[in-house]
Amino acid sequence: MLLSRLIAVLMCAVAVGLAACAGQAAPPILGETTSTENLPDVVARVNGQDITRDEYERAVARLSPAGAIAQQVSNQVLDALIEQALIEQAAVELGITVDEADIDTEINALKALTTDWDAWLTDNGYTEADFRSALYSNLLTQRVRDAVLLQSGEVEAIRTVHARHILLASQDEAQAVSDRLANGEMFEALAAELSRDVTTKDVGGDLGFFVRTDLTTPQLADLAFSLEPGETSGPVQTALGWHIVQTLEFGERPLVSGEEAIAQEQRFIDWLMTRRQAATIERLF
Repeated sequence: MLLSRLIAVLMCAVAVGLAACAGQAAPPILGETTSTENLPDVVARVNGQDITRDEYERAVARLSPAGAIAQQVSNQVLDALIEQALIEQAAVELGITVDEADIDTEINALKALTTDWDAWLTDNGYTEADFRSALYSNLLTQRVRDAVLLQSGEVEAIRTVHARHILLASQDEAQAVSDRLANGEMFEALAAELSRDVTTKDVGGDLGFFVRTDLTTPQLADLAFSLEPGETSGPVQTALGWHIVQTLEFGERPLVSGEEAIAQEQRFIDWLMTRRQAATIERLF
């Protein structure tokens, strides 16, 4: 594994959640900020397993040494830790382990690619112990993913989603539109009237059917896939502005050349989301 790829995987998993790391870029740090001060000792609980304040603060510190990050990213950091707990629990059920020798092998390979290992760790916000822990999580996730894909058989189709959106300039505008939708106004009419997306406003904001990698804004695709058919999101910020997204239906289409890896990642994400829906999860802040 190349050093740059490992850094990307580890930082993505910490920053935006494992489900958002299937070839997607991390979201920009936008919107209101939050601090790690005054948090409870346990910030979340997953099927009775505690996620501690210390774990959360160490993850946040890699993104912002000052401890202040956007509220959206704060939520995604906690989501990443929740998803990792679910994977660790699944690993126990599947009999999957990672031992110290496995971690040593990876670290020795990485050390051969750096001129100053200790400086590299410091530059990337890790202690040796923290990096070993992150590498353990990464290796465990890879092995659970491989087991899930092996159990599910060959992937022949890729999941698609049919969604539409309204793009607004500000949070206040987006909230006003969200309120109008809640009061029964038609999504497509408001998109035609107010959306800043000139490519879709004349068709009621319709994005058509797409796979996760079709859109240039990864957060928009992730949001559409996370909603249930007929469900409408609240205002969500991306680099383009503020969006309201409505998922209409899901489908699938045959794979084309080069999409096998994308479909496999989607299958693993779907498996993880199913585990999450079945879990008892408490967010404590």
